[in-house]
Amino acid sequence: MRNAGLMMVVALLLPGPAWAAKKAKSSAPAKGAKRYGVLASGPSAAVASKAAVGALKGVTVPDNRLQEEAQKYGVALGTDPAYQALALGMKLDAVVRVSTLDKGSSQVAVVQIRDGSSGAIIDDATWKAPSSKALGQVLAKQLKPRFQRSLSGTRAPKPGSLQPVAMGGVAAVAAAPSQAAPPASAGASAAAGASALAAPPSEPALPTGAAPPLPTAAAAAPASDPGVVGSRSTEVATHRESDRPALDLAVGAALFNRDFTYKDDLYQQLQGYSLGAAVAPALEVTWAPLFGGRGYLTGHIAMSVGLQSKTQDGTSYPTQALAWGAGLGYRFLIGEKSHVGLEARYESQSFTISATASSPKPAIPDVHYSAAAAGVDLRFSLFGPVSLLGGVSYRYLFSVGEIGTAAWFPHQSSMGVDAQLGFGVELGSSFEIRIMGGLQRYGFTFNPEPGDPHIAGGATDTYLGGGVWVAWRL
Repeated sequence: MRNAGLMMVVALLLPGPAWAAKKAKSSAPAKGAKRYGVLASGPSAAVASKAAVGALKGVTVPDNRLQEEAQKYGVALGTDPAYQALALGMKLDAVVRVSTLDKGSSQVAVVQIRDGSSGAIIDDATWKAPSSKALGQVLAKQLKPRFQRSLSGTRAPKPGSLQPVAMGGVAAVAAAPSQAAPPASAGASAAAGASALAAPPSEPALPTGAAPPLPTAAAAAPASDPGVVGSRSTEVATHRESDRPALDLAVGAALFNRDFTYKDDLYQQLQGYSLGAAVAPALEVTWAPLFGGRGYLTGHIAMSVGLQSKTQDGTSYPTQALAWGAGLGYRFLIGEKSHVGLEARYESQSFTISATASSPKPAIPDVHYSAAAAGVDLRFSLFGPVSLLGGVSYRYLFSVGEIGTAAWFPHQSSMGVDAQLGFGVELGSSFEIRIMGGLQRYGFTFNPEPGDPHIAGGATDTYLGGGVWVAWRL
């Protein structure tokens, strides 16, 4: 009985370690999972930090942890080693630095990714939104796809890659290697450095990636961090695609003319058309909600006002010119403001002359072009607020209107091109004045056959214009 009882006790005890081992295994982190620390500052820090932690599955870095780790290892704030020390202390593969600031009526978030093993910046981007709440929503949605590739290459620092200084704390930072100096001067400078570092800033300064030298005994007080938000160096370094206008609304008016000319008019019976000048108010819209401002939708419309066509005897005929189009594009961003975009659009352009109550319509065919256009859009920053604007595209014509009917040239073939060139001058951050010139040109080959009502080799239809636009950019 004693042996049987002993065996029962052993049997009851044996499953315990196996169950414990199984539980420990299930609670262990997934193999290969990375750990990211989020350090946020500025007016929208709470919202931005919550969004970044949720989007990247990261951890929040306590407010004073960066300073504590820098003091522990005797390195200066605002340097790569400071972030390396933070990653070492918190076992982080990367430090995600989010600095928020007010920019007019908008909230801006400057996000830097620092590799844990070196503390160096490996990627950064800027987002802008009309409010703190909207900024948080944008970060929650875009942080992971924007930085996924960069974060995948980060790694935690190796144990022992930094050594704590012997004296530790604030004194260690103040006593960093220095230039040769008289002992009395060195002691005074060290005391000044210790005093300055003893009062931590309310918000860590935003580093720029440059690693300034450690404080020296010759310095009376530590220099201000060159990467503080709002300084010139940071503004230059942090302009990115997400800081570009997402909506561009331009309103203006253009003067244009038209020249329609026949070629190889066999019987010299066909009438061309020439328009000296006409006014056409215009509206253009571009919205870039896709791929961080790279993908965009575009549309435009222009229509003549009060246009009349006159014959040699002075008879006037109501005339209308109308052009509109819509499409989409993708931009390849260059620097702060420049880009080259590829576009695909549907284009419609018409020019019609109407009869009057007393006079029939003249023998000039109406045109109504519908086309698929593919081309290039260009913005190139020249200097300061001035940019070169331009574009060119080919138009594949689906229809040409009355000129392609059996009453005129039923066997015609045709094609078109368009081009724009001009300058934009920014007025602050939300407006731009644009002076633009434009060209649309259509070419016809009539391919006449016996029995056709008109005989000619071809024709060209050219529209040339230019005007001024005021653009509202958000």
